[in-house]
Formats: sequence, C-alpha cells, structure tokens
Amino acid sequence: MKSTRLHIVYWTIIAASVLVTALVTGNLAKTSPPDSSVYLVGAVTITDPERLPEYQAVAGPLAGRFGGYVPLAFAEPRMIEGIPPTEGLYFIERYDSHEGLMAFLNSPKFKEAKKLRDKVADVHFMLWLPALPAGSLPH
Repeated sequence: MKSTRLHIVYWTIIAASVLVTALVTGNLAKTSPPDSSVYLVGAVTITDPERLPEYQAVAGPLAGRFGGYVPLAFAEPRMIEGIPPTEGLYFIERYDSHEGLMAFLNSPKFKEAKKLRDKVADVHFMLWLPALPAGSLPH
C-alpha cells in the first residue's frame, strides 16, 4: 500500500512538472499570457505537533489572501541521485506572483506567525521562478 501511494505521488509530481513546463515554454497554449507564478519548494520537520495547528490556522488563510496555497505535499522522498538536502516532509507552495509572495513574507501578521512557526517546526525553503527559457536545462 505504501509503495502504491509513493508511485501515485511520483507520477503526480511528473505530471505536474510536465504541465508546468508546457505552460512555461508556451507549448500548451501559444496564446495564453505568461505565467507569473512563483513556487516555493520546502521541507519541514515538525518539532511540536501539538502546537502546529496554531501556526497553520494563521499562516494558511493569510497566504491565501496573497495568492498562495499548497498544491502538493508528500513524505519520504525517494532520491534518484545524491542525498536529500534535508530530512522531513516536502511540499510545494504556489503564489500567483513574486509580488504576492513578498507581500505575504513582509506582512506584519506573517512575521508574527513566523515566530510561532520557528518554535514548532524546522523549515527549509527554495524559491523557484518558472521563467527559464526553453532549452536552458541540460536535458
């Protein structure tokens, strides 16, 4: 059962990657406006699961007001090459724009919520701006 769930997550990630690549390179719809979305790829180790809902109750709706949501979350990544950059649960957050993300991160309410987050979880983020020109990756 666990293996089946991991395969579903794996294929979901592949399908999402193909869709995002198609959108970014314009191969899906040549007439669509450029996508200004930004993505955060993160890993979290929850250190205080009892208090985590306090943070989630504030940060989730607040991120939504700035165009953010979590389209994908998963556990136990299976590395194809190398080692995971960190342990924990992995997730992807999407924001409608870089400006929306920055407004969220700089908002006084998030700065306050972040103090609680830092007490209940160890979080690592990478920012992905889907703005690479077609053919810029080595594969």
